[in-house]
Amino acid sequence: QPLRALARHNDPLLAAGINAALMAAPGIEVVTASDNSSFPDAEVVICDYESGMAWAHHQRLRPSAARHAPGVVVITWRDNEADVRTALQSGIGGYLLGNCGLSELVEAVRAVGRGSPYLCEVAATLVAKSLTRTPLTTRESEILRLIASGMSNKLIASELNIALGTVKAHAKSILDKLGARSRTQATVMAAQRGLLGPHSPLRPSAVAPRQQT
Repeated sequence: QPLRALARHNDPLLAAGINAALMAAPGIEVVTASDNSSFPDAEVVICDYESGMAWAHHQRLRPSAARHAPGVVVITWRDNEADVRTALQSGIGGYLLGNCGLSELVEAVRAVGRGSPYLCEVAATLVAKSLTRTPLTTRESEILRLIASGMSNKLIASELNIALGTVKAHAKSILDKLGARSRTQATVMAAQRGLLGPHSPLRPSAVAPRQQT
C-alpha cells in the first residue's frame, strides 16, 4: 500500500516542487485537499514552519485524535536552535531546510511515514549542540530579552519589580551559560540561536534577509 502524502506549503512554487518530487517517487501517493483545514487520509503532510506549528497546536487540543494524525515534515529557512527544538518538542516529525535535495525530501517523508524522526544535517547539528549547553531559566530568558532591548540593570529591576542585585546575578549567569564576554555579545549570540523570540529586531533574518517559512 503506497504512503499517502499531502503538500501544504505556503510557498506555491515549493508546494509544486514537493508534489512533483513525491509523484515521481515509488511507493508514495500524493493526495489533495479541498481546503486548508482537512487532511484527507494523508499519512504525512509536508508544510511550512507556521503551518506545521499550527497543526501541532491543534493536535494538542485534540489528544484523542493524535493517534490517527498524520506525521508532519516542515520545509523552512529557520535554521536556529530554538526554532528546531520548539518544532520537535511540539511533535513535528521531520525538519528540512529550503535548500534540501529532492532525494532528501523523499527520504524524510518515508521516515516520518514509518513513525521515525528525520532531521537534516544542519538541524541535527543544532540539536546536538543544544544538548551540551545548560538551558536558560524562564527568568533568565525574560531578562535576556530585556537586555537585548537595551534596558539597563536598574531599568530591568524596576520593570520586573526585583532587586538590582538579583538582576546582576541573573545577567552574570546568562553570560556564563552563553559563553559571552559582554551583554552585547550575549545579545548577538542569543539572536543567532533564536533565543530572543520571533519578534526580536536582532533575529538573524534581520541581518541577512531571507524568506522565513
